[in-house]
Amino acid sequence: MIDNIFENAFKAAHTAIFDVGSVMAVLMLVFGILDYRYGDRLRELIEKRRLDKPLIMTGLSLIPVDGTLLFQYNTYRRGSIRFGSLLAGIIGIGEESPYLVLSYNPLAWLMLAGIKLILGVVFGGILNRSAKVARLTEKLHARDSKAGIDENAVQADENFHELPDKFRHRLHHFRYHQLGKAFWIFFAIAFLVEILLNAITRFQWLENDKLQAMGIPFISWLAMLGLFIVVIYRLLIKVTTKEFGKIFEQEFEDTGDAIGDLAETCAGVILLIFLLTFVIESVMTVIGMDRLTALFADRGLLAIAIGALIGLVPGTGASLAFTTLYFTLAGTPGAMPFAALASCSIALIGDSQFIGSQLLRFSQRAAHVLAFVIALGSGAIIWGIERLIS
Repeated sequence: MIDNIFENAFKAAHTAIFDVGSVMAVLMLVFGILDYRYGDRLRELIEKRRLDKPLIMTGLSLIPVDGTLLFQYNTYRRGSIRFGSLLAGIIGIGEESPYLVLSYNPLAWLMLAGIKLILGVVFGGILNRSAKVARLTEKLHARDSKAGIDENAVQADENFHELPDKFRHRLHHFRYHQLGKAFWIFFAIAFLVEILLNAITRFQWLENDKLQAMGIPFISWLAMLGLFIVVIYRLLIKVTTKEFGKIFEQEFEDTGDAIGDLAETCAGVILLIFLLTFVIESVMTVIGMDRLTALFADRGLLAIAIGALIGLVPGTGASLAFTTLYFTLAGTPGAMPFAALASCSIALIGDSQFIGSQLLRFSQRAAHVLAFVIALGSGAIIWGIERLIS
């Protein structure tokens, strides 16, 4: 059993650093830079030309970066988009889960994107045309404006700016520019290594058995070393934040600030992927594949309901675990239907839920409940279609 857990840890490290982490890191960096440089211009365009269309909001949310929904929150708070368009954005968002789906099965992500576009356009359009919803939106805006702000975040921001200018600027440059740049260089190398190893395996240039140490693939040892580096980086950032605070998105001065902050977010997700993968692999080892497959075998509606409920959980941990389990069970007798993955993705808003609870607490809650109901209904329909064509 101990040997199995040891092997699971190395497998999880390989998944977190190479299989999923390297691809996810590259995608997060690309979309993060685009969002930082062009997000404000896009927001201004929506406000000036009243482009609060559900199709546009859903399409923007499908871009796998947190900021696409966050700027919709800000635009809605200023009254530039309607409630139905906000709902469409919430349906479209997937937080970090799309990175996993893209890594495991790009076709599945395309199917999810198409389903979300249809749902966002239909239900967002219905709500935007309703006079009753328009009156309800006014009440929600009034309640949102009375919601409190995060005092801890404000205090952290004040503490950071109370530091001596020389020390503050040096700390700022070291944390966001030097460490952030080093993080992205590290994962750029990991991405290239992953491509090289896939080529070696595909063209059989070298036998895999020759790349092992103590029965563990050499690449898994590299992954564990990389994971250790990420842990040290994450601990350093957490200690720095606790003692000196941090800068916030509205305080970014250049792209270096943005990618440095994004590196910190990505590091947390990498560690989360490792932990979830390790836990799932260990649970499967202890419980056994037979019992897990029996749990979901012929219980499609149960998997759909669980997926939608997980979408309500704040943060990305639960949804990442469910998404990982979906692909882990794929091809087994206990494989979950695609409808379960869809219901989770439709109801999910992840880390954006924390931000939304501060920016527009009551509007977000109302839209999230509607997204949950839509996830259940659409999941059941998709499951029915799967059964018909299978």
